[in-house]
Amino acid sequence: MSEKTASSKVRKKANPLFEKWISEWLKEATENNLEVRHGYRRALSSLQKYPLPLKSGKECLILKFFGPKLCSKLDKKLEDHNKLSLDIDENMIVDTSENMKTFNDLQPSTSTKKPNSVISLDDKDLPMINSITDEHEKIVLWPNEFTIVLLIDTGESSSLRKTNMNKVTSELSSLNVVFEMRRLSVGDFAWICRDKNGRELMLPYILERKRLDDLSGSIQDGRFHEQKFRLKQCGLENKIYLVEHEKKYHGLPISHLQQALANTEVIDGFTVVRTENHLESMRYIANFSNILNNMYKNKILTTHIDKVDSGYGDSSDTVKLMSFKKFSSSSAKNKNLTVRDMLIRQLLQIRGLSIHKAFAIVKQYPSPKLLINAFIRSGDPLLLANISYGIPIKSVGPTISKAVFQIFSNNNPI
Repeated sequence: MSEKTASSKVRKKANPLFEKWISEWLKEATENNLEVRHGYRRALSSLQKYPLPLKSGKECLILKFFGPKLCSKLDKKLEDHNKLSLDIDENMIVDTSENMKTFNDLQPSTSTKKPNSVISLDDKDLPMINSITDEHEKIVLWPNEFTIVLLIDTGESSSLRKTNMNKVTSELSSLNVVFEMRRLSVGDFAWICRDKNGRELMLPYILERKRLDDLSGSIQDGRFHEQKFRLKQCGLENKIYLVEHEKKYHGLPISHLQQALANTEVIDGFTVVRTENHLESMRYIANFSNILNNMYKNKILTTHIDKVDSGYGDSSDTVKLMSFKKFSSSSAKNKNLTVRDMLIRQLLQIRGLSIHKAFAIVKQYPSPKLLINAFIRSGDPLLLANISYGIPIKSVGPTISKAVFQIFSNNNPI
């Protein structure tokens, strides 16, 4: 076999060093039965599917299942490797100059950022990845030794600021709900379990409350899709979208709002709850709090389900949850994303829509509002089909265009 042929075979792996190191970490985690092994396995699979070279761990943030901790670990390993292995085979070195060119090809022509400044596209999109970023944290709350507390958001963007907060707390108090006012990075209501030592775990439920005028306004200014996306990325499995109807309402036609809510339920997988007024909303939240208390009070709650020697018998009594600290950290990072970055993340959730296609679409329509308006004006599901990208030139295609149209076009004028 010629030297040239051998070299080409090695280069079939775009990122051989990163694959090698993650494989080693995966093997070690598997041998020690660490939960982080699942994160390494998925990250490795994602890396193996990516065809372009990456010059640093930080650039791996554009890949699915890569979080800041894992990328930092790769950068540290790469730094040590470059210091200790100056004589390494040329074919195994990360090709910086080639990678700088290919990575820049992914950027919109108007971007002035360096490659390392690209914001993560998929580093926080699954709770599973939190096991990588917080693998040493262990909390166990034992049955009947914790209190379930309703958290009420006090943030400036909370829909509750349009409602008299004293009225909210008074009604919940009269309904015997244990609650606490706290800044939430996403959502209006959430639930924690707290023991006498102050350790807290999040129950896997989060609730966003909207009045009809709030809903109409969020659709009109493009926040509707962004807010739903942030809820989907928060790490809590069950999302509740509570909508309060009003006698006096002025905004988009009700039929448009109903279609948006139907999509939220069917496409996004949220539970949509409709109430007649604010008081009915508070009663729903109080009843739901009681249901959660009955569901979890006899359970063992932990961040590491495979490491709990409960002594309580059936492992089905053990529930794995995330800490409030982890929830706040991941949600707050999502909150710092720009509108453009948020849209890229949204598009990447669509099956078959690659990062290259997402960049191409966002280059032409850099916000959800512009994309939705374009679909509304054209009424054409194939609007994006001929958008081109890459070398050799490819197009987004009709299948992806139709999928994006289905999600971003509710026939609602914005």
